[in-house]
Amino acid sequence: MRTIVFYFLVLILPINSLAETTVKLKIENVEKNGGKVYVSIFNSEPTYKSREVYLSFILNSDKEIVIKELNLPNGQYVFSIYQDSNGNGKLDTNLIGIPKEKFGFTNYDGKSAPGSYNRHKVVINEKVNEIVVRLYKI
Repeated sequence: MRTIVFYFLVLILPINSLAETTVKLKIENVEKNGGKVYVSIFNSEPTYKSREVYLSFILNSDKEIVIKELNLPNGQYVFSIYQDSNGNGKLDTNLIGIPKEKFGFTNYDGKSAPGSYNRHKVVINEKVNEIVVRLYKI
């Protein structure tokens, strides 16, 4: 009996923990040909706080809406995105830290400062297959 339980756990648990979902990331309010779009994805609160990126990539800004399909393990994520309008590879800010370039987060409306992991996290699973992030310029 113990052998059967052991094999069940060995075979089933990894399948559940590795379940992936194809997600469509839709980035809105992109300035067409206004600089590359940098995407950073965080998969936990500690990595978000320490800025340890789970996955990052760069997209061209040839349209006002940029779409990218991703395969991600089911879980909780924060998407942090900015458009690098001057091509220096970083999000430029003024003296008090307010971004000079367009930026956005998941669950962010552009009306206040970005917040915690819990505020911006989205759950990805078989029921959630599209994430929309709008870029804002303050």
